[in-house]
Amino acid sequence: MKRPLALVLLLNLLALVAPIPAAAAEPAGFEYYHTYAEVKAQIDATVAAHPGIARPFYIGRSYEGRKIWGIKISDNVRSNEYEPEIFINAQIHARERATNELALAIVGWLTNNYGGSDGLGRRVTNIVNSREIFIVPTINPDGAEFDMQGGQWHEWRKNRQPIPGSTAIGIDLNRQFGYKWNCCGGSSAKPSSPTYHGPSAWYAPEARRYRDFVNSRVRNGKQQLTVILSLHSAGRLVLWPYSYTRQDVPPEMPRDDHDAFVALGRELGALNGYRPEQGSDLYIVDGDQDDWAYHKHGIFTFTFEMRRGAARRYYPTQSELAADISANRGAVLHLLEQADCPYRAAGLAAEHC
Repeated sequence: MKRPLALVLLLNLLALVAPIPAAAAEPAGFEYYHTYAEVKAQIDATVAAHPGIARPFYIGRSYEGRKIWGIKISDNVRSNEYEPEIFINAQIHARERATNELALAIVGWLTNNYGGSDGLGRRVTNIVNSREIFIVPTINPDGAEFDMQGGQWHEWRKNRQPIPGSTAIGIDLNRQFGYKWNCCGGSSAKPSSPTYHGPSAWYAPEARRYRDFVNSRVRNGKQQLTVILSLHSAGRLVLWPYSYTRQDVPPEMPRDDHDAFVALGRELGALNGYRPEQGSDLYIVDGDQDDWAYHKHGIFTFTFEMRRGAARRYYPTQSELAADISANRGAVLHLLEQADCPYRAAGLAAEHC
């Protein structure tokens, strides 16, 4: 059996679904991380245990043909209701393995506590009854599998797509999105680079599948997704758009949106202990997933950059990972609660909600 993700003292706090037995591919001592097959098994087990509020789906296939699996959580899970929708996605960069584990922990929090009579149970029940939540734990399954190939870590970031005219493999999926692609020095034109932006925007099938899923949530001309939470590591940050420019309020961003991003981002940072800042305060990124979704659809997009491991940046120990996941529960639940009106944090609900 795989060891549980959390230490014993944190198991109840994390409220995770128990890991699924599987043939381990992880490096020895890191069996608490999930393989691609184990992620799918975890989704299936959750749906079997909570069929009334959980349903599996997939947004398409990766370059190597793997299904990019997700799970929808809502009280009327088979219906498309007029409720705020949230899209939580993780591991667009393969080596950022903690993000996949946080995504699975969120699934556990929302399903294991639904219907509970304690404070957490009532809070989760209210969220699930009033929201439609879509969680994709691994956007980059090919890279994720390669990252642990042979039972050792490869610190692999990109997908596994061959590059025409090059012996290099892989595209940085978070430099692939169509808004401001390759505009501003926030990506590389070298196929060997870990931040290679690809021959053109949307070249990687995983980026297109992400785009198509977000676009598919438009109903009667209105985007139903109000919030996207993208999970990355390892900077201990809460980030918001834009990442392509250091200008705080570029011409295409209304001042009220900026104020709402800042106010809500600070609330989230106060809850998980991360530093809140605009994406470009970390460094310039062009072709960014959050920039595209906000610019294209007006979705409030946030990134959580999880904590680094002390010894191995992208592969925290079990105790480090458990503590970081625990620290994020309040922030994640708060963001889900604010999805009906992200402007509320800035005192702008009357004007916008």
